[in-house]
Amino acid sequence: MKKMKIKRVLVIGSSGVVGHGVSTDLIKNNYFVLGTSNNNDLISSSKNFKNISNINLTSKNFLTKIQKIINTYNPQAIINCAALLPYKAKKKFKSNMDRINNKSVMDLLKLSIKNNLLFFINIGGHSIKEKLKDKKLSSVQRAYLESKNIIETKILNFKDKINVISLNIIAPYGYILEETSLIPKFINKVKKGQNIDIPSDGSRKQIFTFSEDVGCACRRIFEDKLEGSISFAGPAVITTKQLAKSIISIFGRKKIDVSFKKNIRDNDGMAVKRYLNEKSKKKILITKKHSLKKSLFKILRYDSSIKIKN
Repeated sequence: MKKMKIKRVLVIGSSGVVGHGVSTDLIKNNYFVLGTSNNNDLISSSKNFKNISNINLTSKNFLTKIQKIINTYNPQAIINCAALLPYKAKKKFKSNMDRINNKSVMDLLKLSIKNNLLFFINIGGHSIKEKLKDKKLSSVQRAYLESKNIIETKILNFKDKINVISLNIIAPYGYILEETSLIPKFINKVKKGQNIDIPSDGSRKQIFTFSEDVGCACRRIFEDKLEGSISFAGPAVITTKQLAKSIISIFGRKKIDVSFKKNIRDNDGMAVKRYLNEKSKKKILITKKHSLKKSLFKILRYDSSIKIKN
């Protein structure tokens, strides 16, 4: 691979939770970011950010649009943060997930190779094979996990003159408070002045990954010319009870209560156990990360130079 410092990056899905954080981190660190979005237009005070809207991965001409972006701005890398998530899946979810989470990813990788880009990073999920063993998964959840599992195998077996990375993260959260995990759910409740009800004793251990830190991981991948399947997650293990209290202390404007069911034990997630095992064996990507408190304050103040246009 040619030796060249990465300075121009195309981020697919900059209006999503992860893509927004990745783009924010990169422009703060003097990368020029081309951020695509589908339904939302993005605005920024930074000269290092350019939003290209109306990029729909299900449309027939999306690759033509991406090629035009590449021809115009000459990015050196693509970071694909776009995916059809289970909670967004509606009718024909299996075919749509195959299109967005699989076919479009391969199309983007092939386009990267065709244009001699240096890196292709696809954001994946951690411990997917273990999660697929859960017999209680809904059909939508199973289809989503299968789609992410299939595409990781495909892209990592695709050998060419490009660094291909599956960056596997745990429970991402960021400035965009889509209710896909506990952090945005708890924040939205507290902002509305509602109490937090935890349907267990609150002792379940989890790891959450601030989306800006995913950008930092991408920078590390560029700097060290990494490739393959890479695990990455937040800085600390925290219980559900601790998480609720931390969010209340930062976002609560009046007294908010947390209730538990002390007689119900909620087991720790398998992703946490597997990640901590990898960490002990030094098989994960190490970077400087935001503490939970610092990241929550950044979300509270919306400390990001990229906004969604109203």
